[in-house]
Amino acid sequence: MNKRLNSRQSSPKPLSDKEKAQELLFEAYESTGNKRKQLVEKALKLYPNSSDAYNILAEYEKNPEEQKKLYLMAIEAGEKELGQAFFKENQGDFWGIVNTRPYMRAKYNYALLLHGMGMLKEAIEQYEELLELNDMDNQGVRYQLFVAYAQNGLLQKAESVLKQYNEDITAHGLYNKLLIEYLQNGPSQKAKKQLKKAKDSNPYVIDYLIQKKKLPRSSPAAYGLGDESEAIVYAEQHLHLWRDNVELIEWLKESR
Repeated sequence: MNKRLNSRQSSPKPLSDKEKAQELLFEAYESTGNKRKQLVEKALKLYPNSSDAYNILAEYEKNPEEQKKLYLMAIEAGEKELGQAFFKENQGDFWGIVNTRPYMRAKYNYALLLHGMGMLKEAIEQYEELLELNDMDNQGVRYQLFVAYAQNGLLQKAESVLKQYNEDITAHGLYNKLLIEYLQNGPSQKAKKQLKKAKDSNPYVIDYLIQKKKLPRSSPAAYGLGDESEAIVYAEQHLHLWRDNVELIEWLKESR
């Protein structure tokens, strides 16, 4: 009798198709090339509602239109997996719930792709929805949304992002406040004060904005507040916003 009970207790519970698919994805993350892709495709056959699986497939796709389709499939899979009620109940706190992250990654990747393709209106919609789902913004969506707003001439909305996520100790926060002030009011007294704050926080940024220094070929793996690597990261993401205004660049040069 005891042997039979022990046998039942020690028998492993069979994995569901979802669990089997997840095991394949774990293996895929540790693999490369065709093997990785094959594992992902096998996982999707077992469990189609896997956002991460479509995310991985999108990485292999070079055609932007095909990438769009795959990211949309990833988003749709996540929506089916989580369910409409879940979205309503957990809006604002999504990232804190681990099983939402594949969906959030897919949506962010989709937004970045749209942004890169010049589809600003569509990208902004995705960014805004991401912040509604997770207002703590663990993904750093606000930085891309600011750029998209500024590119689209939506300066008041760009300014509202800066106010919502006040960052008075980072190059992103201080130089973006300077940028918006200048674009709205020119070389005002407020702009001059903001420039001093920005330069005090990170003096390296100016040289990259006025192109006295060229950006390196690869981005820094990490950066610290106030150091040159932070300046490089900021310039990589924002240089085009500054270069579009010749008078602003001349003003920066004179300020040195």
